[in-house]
Amino acid sequence: MGSIRRGRAGTGSRMPDANQKPAAHLLVVEDDPAMLIALRDILESAGYVVSPAPNGQVALEILGRERPNLILSDISMPIMDGIELFDSVRRIPDAATIPFIFLTARGTREDIFAAKSLGADDYITKPITSQELLSAVRARLQRTDELLVAQLKAAYKASLRALANAIESRDQYTRYHVERVNAYAQAVAHELAWPEDRLETLEFGAILHDIGKISIPEAILRKTGPLSKDEWAEMREHPRVGARMIEGIPYLAPAVPTIRAHHERWDGSGYPEGARETAIPETARLLAIVDAFDAMTSDRPYHSAVTADQAHAEITTQSGRLFDPAMVDAFERCYQRGDVVRILRTYQALDAGKSS
Repeated sequence: MGSIRRGRAGTGSRMPDANQKPAAHLLVVEDDPAMLIALRDILESAGYVVSPAPNGQVALEILGRERPNLILSDISMPIMDGIELFDSVRRIPDAATIPFIFLTARGTREDIFAAKSLGADDYITKPITSQELLSAVRARLQRTDELLVAQLKAAYKASLRALANAIESRDQYTRYHVERVNAYAQAVAHELAWPEDRLETLEFGAILHDIGKISIPEAILRKTGPLSKDEWAEMREHPRVGARMIEGIPYLAPAVPTIRAHHERWDGSGYPEGARETAIPETARLLAIVDAFDAMTSDRPYHSAVTADQAHAEITTQSGRLFDPAMVDAFERCYQRGDVVRILRTYQALDAGKSS
């Protein structure tokens, strides 16, 4: 038993919600008929789809047909109480992760402890206002959405890395190249205090910067001597090819300019457009530095690796000519702190382990 005090949010008319996506489906379990009706009315007025259940047994029957986005359940109920229902739901494989909020009229320490110890997502003590109810539901659904987005992003990034690694596998000399480049780039970007969205754009750009090389014959990629004029012309197109490959994917669209411009140079001597200075996206200006550092410190068909100090010296020498001076300064701070060499040694150890 319990009650709901109607606040400003609890009205009989539908509440507009600018952030409302397709209506979330809620399973509401409450043995008090008046309370169940009140909960349903408030939640439906807020735009949610509600499946009401008078006890845990009926709730399980509903779960046999439907998969709600959230379960809101009283604790003290006949036939099957909220604790038993929670335990039963967590045993259903594809329902185990549904967010679960307990309603308790008593608010006793025993009820609260039981809810927390079982792993409930939240609990609400009755009596409550309609605003408190809606705030708790919205907060839990938002956290669930954020977790889902994070999981999808992680899976997406893993797929992109797998694609990049598959492309790298065509060239034995570039193993771990995109991983190292991304690690260097992230270290320097953090030194520059870039915001989270720019860090993600940089990450996608780093992972996919050489994806256009999929169009280049292996004979060119593995050639030990100088490239012919035609071969060099083909190689210079890979940034454009890579950009075209992903420009139709909305989630990756912010990284397109980075991929297209990662071989541009501060003085305009780069390719494919010959862009210069701030006409080059800042993510591409940073990527140009760490990509060059990684190329110099790695064995390639056309040269042997140089030491980190030698590559670092070349980067600083080219500051203001090939590379953005501000980016070089940030790279220099990371290098002097040991971050760059630490990343290099980590991947050298991984490479040695793979080769042994």
